[in-house]
Amino acid sequence: MYIVRVTFHIIEIPIQCSHMNPGNKKSKLTVKYEPLGSEGVFDVKLPDQKCWSDVEKKAMNKNSDFWRFFAMAFVIFLIFTGISAYINGSSLFQKNKNIAFAGYDSLKSGINLLAKQDTNNSGAKFQKAQNSFESLSKNFRYLTNQSNNYLRTNLYLDAAQKLIASGIEVSKIGKELSGLLVDVKKIPQTFIESNGRSNGGSNGRSNGRNLIGLVNNQKKRLDRIMDSALITQNNLTTLNTKALPADLRGSIATAQDQIGTFLAALLEIDKNFGTALKLFGDKVPHRYLILLQNNNELRATGGFIGSYMLVDVNDGVITKFDTKDVYESDGQLTEIITPPPGIDQVSKRYYMRDANYSPDFSVSAKKIMWFLEHSGGPSVDTVIAIDQTVAVKFLELIGPIQFADLPIEVTSKNFTDIFSFHAESKLSTASTPKQLLIDFIPVFKKKLLGLKDFSQVNDVVQNLIEGRHIQAYSTDAGIQAVAEKFRADGKMVTASDNVDFLSVVTTSVGGNKSDAFVKTDLNHKTQIDSTGTIIDSLSIKKTHTWNEDSFKYWTRLIKYYGPYSFDKTLLRFIQGEGDNVDYMRVYTPKGSELIGLQGVNIEDLKTYEDLGYTVFAFTFGPVTAGGNKTVDLTYKLPFNLKIENPLDTYKFITQKQAGSDNVTLQKTLKTSDYLKVFKSYPQKTTTLATNLATTRIYKTALDKNKIFLSAIGVN
Repeated sequence: MYIVRVTFHIIEIPIQCSHMNPGNKKSKLTVKYEPLGSEGVFDVKLPDQKCWSDVEKKAMNKNSDFWRFFAMAFVIFLIFTGISAYINGSSLFQKNKNIAFAGYDSLKSGINLLAKQDTNNSGAKFQKAQNSFESLSKNFRYLTNQSNNYLRTNLYLDAAQKLIASGIEVSKIGKELSGLLVDVKKIPQTFIESNGRSNGGSNGRSNGRNLIGLVNNQKKRLDRIMDSALITQNNLTTLNTKALPADLRGSIATAQDQIGTFLAALLEIDKNFGTALKLFGDKVPHRYLILLQNNNELRATGGFIGSYMLVDVNDGVITKFDTKDVYESDGQLTEIITPPPGIDQVSKRYYMRDANYSPDFSVSAKKIMWFLEHSGGPSVDTVIAIDQTVAVKFLELIGPIQFADLPIEVTSKNFTDIFSFHAESKLSTASTPKQLLIDFIPVFKKKLLGLKDFSQVNDVVQNLIEGRHIQAYSTDAGIQAVAEKFRADGKMVTASDNVDFLSVVTTSVGGNKSDAFVKTDLNHKTQIDSTGTIIDSLSIKKTHTWNEDSFKYWTRLIKYYGPYSFDKTLLRFIQGEGDNVDYMRVYTPKGSELIGLQGVNIEDLKTYEDLGYTVFAFTFGPVTAGGNKTVDLTYKLPFNLKIENPLDTYKFITQKQAGSDNVTLQKTLKTSDYLKVFKSYPQKTTTLATNLATTRIYKTALDKNKIFLSAIGVN
């Protein structure tokens, strides 16, 4: 699916607020949200400490840049109204004014309909607006050739003509955008028609060419939009604002800025059309490696790689769709490679199945590609990692699936249990324990591609990307740029100076699929003293929630398989009762100095640098079923707050591990009596005041990357 999205990376929100100063005068401040790294977290540049309120709400309620650009139609409306001061009394003007207002009304209606994605009616409104403005333009050309006692100079007519021309071009832009959205909506269905039947057949290839043609048609529409935007920009930049009423000149300046921003966004989108064609295999086939990760057995990029798919797309058609057990490939590897720390606890050699070791997906993907090629597999263009949560969410969308040799329907609730049971109990007599999954995938694919309304898929995918259940890496720079733009690249947040950071990465090394039953609580406390020195304390508590009720569900499930005899001890272990053990890596700001440790022997902890961070690594566990274990680390950050400024911002980012669920974060910030926390983000924090000291507490599910900020100064 190709999605046209305009993203502006810096949002400035002017806010009016009252200072605590004599006269209570108002001043205008600006809060800036700017991206930090590639993971979509934002830095908030604070205004005055007494003037920071409702910033998040204002940001969320702000209209999109798409909408704000079309607000320039209102500028045209204002200008038409203002010109009456110069040509009032002309009977011809009265007629022109009515035409102008009719054009503006049609333009405004078209914008409203387009914002609601009512493309059936918006295009007609924009055409009506264009007709009105073109009629108005003809009348003004007539005025230009007449002597008119009401016009003091032709500069007024020139300004009016250029604004009318802008109205025409804005109408064209709206009409073309309506058509563009129509084409975008057709892409999923065209892709389904290309691949819902036998792959590679003549009908499929024909539909594939239709898909490629549809994308190319979008490119042509975008070219027309850009041409109209360039004409509008020329009209506005060459317009002599001195000929206009003074109170309208600011509106014109705003419109000039907006059209420039809009053009920059269109140029960025234009670059992506070539990328979309590559993804669909235009001219050159595109090969995908799709990793199927089991996040009930956590690894750095989402879970243990049990299986994978090789998918070839050529001219919009899937021409190859092979599913393989990773152990088949690993068995072909002849080179002996020493595994990294943690993996060496479960294997004496390094294989593809363990190669998703780095929490930065681009690093892991390159390593996985290397292992695939050196195990006799093909080279690939793009690697996509998904975990079981993806299948669960799509099953919620498409409903239960029934297929041969399985005595029970596969649903979103039992998917994980059924496939874990088959893979681990070796129930199947097939050559590979993953055979059930291999048989399931084409049935799942057929039902998914059979959806009548494919628009819901986009929402599901976006939520899965945000939750880091889908990640992508490509050797093609353009495709990789798109992955980064949509925050699907799975990269580690780029390390930044003077920013506190935390990422806790689990690598399962014991307990089979017990991660499904482990609840993790992270308690991150920050203490800032009067000199600005920052001490972090991190408490990691893991609770193994497996109990007898969990096993009763399984005993009910396996009854569907008939009077088979199962080893209950084995089943309990498969289902997750086993002791949970993981090799844990705690990523902190580079240069952090460990000053306290509990729950782990100091000689068992390794400290090193990776991805621009200082890492504390150790084995966590075992955690037995029904029990819990806690590890505490205390460390000093390599930077101080500059309190004498007199205000500084404490910034904290935590990155969610890909594939992880059941993780909560409690963030606590405490200052010395000498300091005060003036404002915090998010605003929904609990404030505890003891004498002059301030403590802020924020608790949240760690279901995506989070940011915490506080403005701190002298009390």
